[in-house]
Amino acid sequence: MENISLSESIKTLLLDIQEAFGLWWQGFLSAFSRPFYVEDTLEELEAIGVGSLPVILLTSFFTGAVFALQTTDILRQYGSAASMGQLVSFTMIRELGPVLTALMFTGRVGAGIASEIGGMVVSQQVDALRALGTDYMKKLIAPRILACIISLPVLTAICDLVGTFSGQILTTFQIHQNPHVYWNSVQSHLKIEDFYYSFFKAIAFGIIVAMVACYQGLKTSGGTRGVGRSTTYAVMTSSILIIASDFFLTKAINLLIAYGPHH
Repeated sequence: MENISLSESIKTLLLDIQEAFGLWWQGFLSAFSRPFYVEDTLEELEAIGVGSLPVILLTSFFTGAVFALQTTDILRQYGSAASMGQLVSFTMIRELGPVLTALMFTGRVGAGIASEIGGMVVSQQVDALRALGTDYMKKLIAPRILACIISLPVLTAICDLVGTFSGQILTTFQIHQNPHVYWNSVQSHLKIEDFYYSFFKAIAFGIIVAMVACYQGLKTSGGTRGVGRSTTYAVMTSSILIIASDFFLTKAINLLIAYGPHH
C-alpha cells in the first residue's frame, strides 16, 4: 500500500507540474496576440514590482551587512581583508541575490496572485468573464506572468547592488577599511559571466512564481478556506522549486560558461 500511495503521489505531482507549465506557456503566448491588455500589465508591474521594492531593499541591505560581518574576522586572520568586496559582490550576485529576492517575491507576490485569482474563482468572477466572451487567460494570467518575468530580474539587480553596498558600509565601520579598497576589489574581480547567474536565475524564478501561483489560484475550490489553502500551497511549492532549481540552474550555467564560444 505504501508503494502504491507513493507512486500515486509522484504521479499527481508530475501531472500538476505538467498542467502548471502548460497554463504558464498558454498565458505567456497569449500575451503576444490581440487584444493587448497593456493597462492591466502596467498595473500588475506597479503592484508586483514597485510594491515589492521595500521588502527587497530591507532584505538585501541586512543580508549583505550580515554576510560581511560574519566573514570579516576570517579574512583578517588570513590577511585577506582587502578581498572583502570581491567576496560579498560575488556571493550576492551569483547566489544570495537571486535566491533571497525570489523567496521574498514568492512570499509576497506568489501569495497575492494565488489568493486574488482564487478569490475570483470561488466568487465565480472567472466564470462571468467567460460568459461575457473575455479571454481570462489574456485578462488575468498573461499580465501577471509578464509582470513577474520583468520585475524579478530588476529586483534581483537592485538586491545585488544594495547588498554589495551594505557590505562596504559594514567593512568601513567594522574594520575601518577604505571604501576605495573595497570597490577596487569588486571592480577588479567581477566578470560579465557572474551577472549571467543573476539574470538567468531571476528569469527562471519569475517563471516558477507566476506558474505556480496562477495554477494554484485557478484550481481553487471550497470557498474562503480553499483560497487560504491555495495561497499556502503556492508559497510552499514555489519556495521548494526555487531552492531545488537553484542547484540545477547553477550547474547548467557553469556548463554553458565552460563550453561557451569564448572557450
